[in-house]
Amino acid sequence: MLNATQKSRMRVFLNWRQVLPTVVTLGAMLAGFLSIVFVVLGFQSGATGGEFRMAARLIMLAMILDGIDGNLARWLKGTSDFGAELDTYVDMTAFGIAPAILIFAVSMKIGTPDWIRVLLPSAVALSGVVRLARFKVADPLRGQGGYGGLPITANAGWVALFVFISQIPPSDTMGTDPFSLQHGWFATLFLVGILVFISLQVSNFRYPKPTKRAAVFIPCVILVFLFVLLPKEYSLWVAVSMLILGLFYAIFGPMYVKGAQMHLAHQERKRSNSMEPQPKRRRRRRRPRRR
Repeated sequence: MLNATQKSRMRVFLNWRQVLPTVVTLGAMLAGFLSIVFVVLGFQSGATGGEFRMAARLIMLAMILDGIDGNLARWLKGTSDFGAELDTYVDMTAFGIAPAILIFAVSMKIGTPDWIRVLLPSAVALSGVVRLARFKVADPLRGQGGYGGLPITANAGWVALFVFISQIPPSDTMGTDPFSLQHGWFATLFLVGILVFISLQVSNFRYPKPTKRAAVFIPCVILVFLFVLLPKEYSLWVAVSMLILGLFYAIFGPMYVKGAQMHLAHQERKRSNSMEPQPKRRRRRRRPRRR
């Protein structure tokens, strides 16, 4: 049995276990808020042109911090209802509002009809709200058993990476900008991807949780930090790699979950069949041989 002093020390220790993941969550919230701030700075008269790239990097930083805090809470046994609620607000700010504002600022320039300029960012924000509300109500495990619908972070990463690539000035050999978000194949892929992603967010497709597997999560952490810290010329190739990974996850994630469910069902059937008593075979009487 623990005495009063030992219980007090244990309580303080457990509180610190919860404080550390909360600090990481607040870091993700701050990154999402600063992304919005840099978008605003990009419209100022003294803007250098790198504000939108920084806004995109901050969204990706918030994404990886959002994955770290949950793993940290589980490793430290510091999960709490407060942390789960706080995480929802972070998701809405960093992966719902911030990407929507970034789309409004970058992809819809003068000359685009106002109703289109407003409609796409609004659809991103509203789809994110619906996705998070349904996630909170319908998933008591908070995604530990996988996600119902595409996670909101997938669309946020799609927006951030496309915007980052579009904001890198083209070299002389490229001529006109091939990565413009106002015209051309790159802009079409960007817009179609957003429409598909926000539709998948509110769908019933099941997606795995990649942050639960260290073999998947740790390389993603390394890629995001390389994207944030490297110069833009090198971050460009990291961004392309992450775009391919995100697209692969969006397309093949439900197939992986379906295959895993079928495998578990097959194993369960084998286990139940092995536990059932087998019917006894009737031994056939051997007829006596004729001499």
